[in-house]
Amino acid sequence: MRKKEGDTLVEVSIAIGIFSMVAIAAVAVMSGSASSAQTALETTLAREEIDVQAEALRFIHSAYLSETGSNNNQKIYSNLWDEITKNAIKVEDSSELTYAPSTCSDSPHEKAFIINPRLLSSDNPKNAYINNSSIFQPASTYPRLIYSTTEDSLITSNSLDDTTLSRVEGIYILAVEDSYNKGSISNKDAGFYDFYIRTCWYGTGTDTPSIISTVIRLYNPPQE
Repeated sequence: MRKKEGDTLVEVSIAIGIFSMVAIAAVAVMSGSASSAQTALETTLAREEIDVQAEALRFIHSAYLSETGSNNNQKIYSNLWDEITKNAIKVEDSSELTYAPSTCSDSPHEKAFIINPRLLSSDNPKNAYINNSSIFQPASTYPRLIYSTTEDSLITSNSLDDTTLSRVEGIYILAVEDSYNKGSISNKDAGFYDFYIRTCWYGTGTDTPSIISTVIRLYNPPQE
């Protein structure tokens, strides 16, 4: 009776090699899918933060125009608008608008600011404008506004009652003043303001910054 012969060492080695390649390929595909999903999520969240800032600026501008056309002596949002625009970059300073960062800086610009949307309906909405350079930090995950944290933790409070802005990660705004006559020397002559809302953060497994930005234009009414 003929005996059955087992697999040779070469056959076993080939089988193990094929299995290893298939396993590595499967893990690579799963890792790539997870990384793509993470990147898509971070991008969506970054765009949401940009939209919140854009809507906050539009609300302030609309409220300012309403107060400008009324006889109400209490110019609540006019004060906020003036605070935002008084530090606007002059359009002639084109070098200030260069935006091709190789890294995400924790100090984006000396005139960078952010709007705290939770203070827009408060008794003093002027406090919604924040340009304290120490509050800007690199994004630990994605661009966001953090209102409160537990010590040494990234757990954030989602309660709308929490209006104290702890830090701003990976997002900021620059106001740029333009004018119809390019020779204006005061804000009242400004034809419009361009607001550059910019985000910068490092995606999963990469040392190349992810950058999303937008610009909205809000017109300044002529003043006597």
